[in-house]
Amino acid sequence: MSKIDIEITDELEFEYGDSVIIIKDDGSIRKVILPEMGVSITKTDGYKKLLEVIDMLKPGSKKDFIKYNKKKLH
Repeated sequence: MSKIDIEITDELEFEYGDSVIIIKDDGSIRKVILPEMGVSITKTDGYKKLLEVIDMLKPGSKKDFIKYNKKKLH
């Protein structure tokens, strides 16, 4: 597993293509922040990792997430 940088700050800095998962204190997913969705994003390694993480946090959500985004892309 690659290194995860941890930073405590009042400001968030994002780079193009970044994805963010906001997890509530009860462990549920509150929000997923993604770059503008296009077919090219869905083919990236980062998108595939994001799907793995959300499915780990909430089993079955990977399938739902893909289905939801397919509607938005077509």
